[in-house]
Amino acid sequence: MKASFAGIGLLAMSALLPVSAMADTVPQVDALESPNPKQLLYVGNSYQYYNNSLHNYVKRMVEAAHPEMAEDLNSKSATISGARLSHHEVKGYLFPGALGLADPFDAVVLQGHSNAALSDENRQTFRAAVMRHHQAIEATGAETVLYMTPAYSEDHDSYDPGMFDKIEDLYTTVGNEIGALVVPVGLAFQNAYEQRPELALHVDYDGSHPTPEGTYLAAATVYAALYDTSVVGNPYTYYGRIAENDAAFLQQVAEDTVEEYYSR
Repeated sequence: MKASFAGIGLLAMSALLPVSAMADTVPQVDALESPNPKQLLYVGNSYQYYNNSLHNYVKRMVEAAHPEMAEDLNSKSATISGARLSHHEVKGYLFPGALGLADPFDAVVLQGHSNAALSDENRQTFRAAVMRHHQAIEATGAETVLYMTPAYSEDHDSYDPGMFDKIEDLYTTVGNEIGALVVPVGLAFQNAYEQRPELALHVDYDGSHPTPEGTYLAAATVYAALYDTSVVGNPYTYYGRIAENDAAFLQQVAEDTVEEYYSR
């Protein structure tokens, strides 16, 4: 159920509290109001466009699981290198025909900068951008979805073992404030690394961007959150580029992570 905007001033203050004060934050939304979206817009940066783009992976997973939806599926990706959500003008993407689609989007997935949770200023910038974009999205009848980013790996110069806790709190808090579904991609990365630390989900040259396996896990998590058919057993493996045993493992992690996060 979507949260009310009543008491928004108090919620805005809570969004900027230190992470330690928000350790018990849990998601209040566990599903889309209209699951199985056919028209999706993904807004973000290189985290999404790496490896032939996240939106393509999700679309192909949906086509494999729901062949009856294939003709009606449309996904668009609006990404800017290194962008924060404040760099996007999402309202301009939503006009009918603006991105080549006559019909409005069912859902819009918003992904912030990798360091959005690492300072009070960045948190405030992220929240303000989400609020602005959410109002534009909601006005079209679409649903807002937040894409929780992964933390940096140990190969990153700014690696911090506590980084993910800050990310999770930021996305969950802001998601609750606007009544939006949060896709726990970052949590899926954490869970996958705990079980199989040898499976690289980040490229080693920067410790930030995803490998094809990382993008596959992210897509499987998006699918598990937005669609009502289990991603486990989905035959799409990026045209065989993801080993079948790795695909099966990443699908299970995605499914388990979504269940874990929404059942807290």
